[in-house]
Amino acid sequence: MSTRFGSAALYIIFLSFLVLNIAFWLQTKSMRPIWGNVPPVPSQNNAAGMALGDAQFAYRLTGLMLQNIGNATDSTKPLSEYNYDTLKGWLFLADHLDPNSNFVPSLAAYYYGATQDKSDLTPIIDYLEVIGQRPEPQKWRWLAQAVYLARFEQNDLQRALDLANKLANLPRDDLPLWARQMPALVMNAGGQKEAAYAVMMSTLTSEIDNLSPPEILFLRNYICDRILTPVQAAQNDLCTKTR
Repeated sequence: MSTRFGSAALYIIFLSFLVLNIAFWLQTKSMRPIWGNVPPVPSQNNAAGMALGDAQFAYRLTGLMLQNIGNATDSTKPLSEYNYDTLKGWLFLADHLDPNSNFVPSLAAYYYGATQDKSDLTPIIDYLEVIGQRPEPQKWRWLAQAVYLARFEQNDLQRALDLANKLANLPRDDLPLWARQMPALVMNAGGQKEAAYAVMMSTLTSEIDNLSPPEILFLRNYICDRILTPVQAAQNDLCTKTR
């Protein structure tokens, strides 16, 4: 008798949970996650605490969140809807957790840098400017990316020139020639051809013994084809003697 009563009680409990589950589903089936934009940035201690004190794990969780934050609802949100000021805080938080990794900087430069609203790029450029001056190998390329975003995406030649000067003056042995010449390239794009010519010629004459043949060819071709007019090039010894 007691066995039958126990079985019946279990059956009733099971049916009750089933009915409650169906009722809950009927009430919530039309509900969808709400896009809350970029969440508030936690403190550095709280960020590490969420990963049980493991900074590397916290960094990877942060990177994963930044990579997928716009896909958390039933529709993908365009980058132009993101709050880039808050996003900048997340980027620097990730930098605190791991200043050596290039994963989050690559997200900033190549993913978030593709936003449709070019005014959003200012926080990204600010972040890349800081990251790009770090002494670790190849970090300078993020500063070069900041120059690109300011020059070609925002068309802000003055900001691009300021960043290009910082790039060219980095105390780095692995900085390529084109990065050293970035100020001249920006000045030439802004119509400051005399200044660009002076920078290029100064490099060519002072560093001639340290330059490889392809680098010398690049400098000469840029001076003769991009800075000087055809008439000026025809009267310039650099352009006439080697052609």
